[in-house]
Amino acid sequence: MSIGLQEAFDALFIAPFATHRWESERARSHWVDLECWQDSIAGPVSSIVETGGCEYVYARDDWYFAEVNDPESLRAKLSEWLMGLSAGVERFKPTSPHEDADLQFMRDVTSRMEQLIEQACAIERSRWSNK
Repeated sequence: MSIGLQEAFDALFIAPFATHRWESERARSHWVDLECWQDSIAGPVSSIVETGGCEYVYARDDWYFAEVNDPESLRAKLSEWLMGLSAGVERFKPTSPHEDADLQFMRDVTSRMEQLIEQACAIERSRWSNK
């Protein structure tokens, strides 16, 4: 798909672990604890970024993708998971300037994830309407 989307995906889902220089171990540990939310979002978004769609989610009838049967319900599920991630980020209470900087980083990543979700869902809506 688009190089811009792939770069954005890598920056949001890979770089925070691989290349970001965390200011505090406590904040990094907190971010790692939120990995389940990140992974939930990453699956469908990665599929859209890499293949132009995520048809696999509609065929699954399990608790993970319950009631996800079209692009709008997929967007709603991704938004739900993003809200969980954002709430988790906000539970982090910094106790130092270093931790405050890490909190700002986590907030920034989460905000940019929201933008990437919207872009990915627009691609999925387009693919869906052209089926």
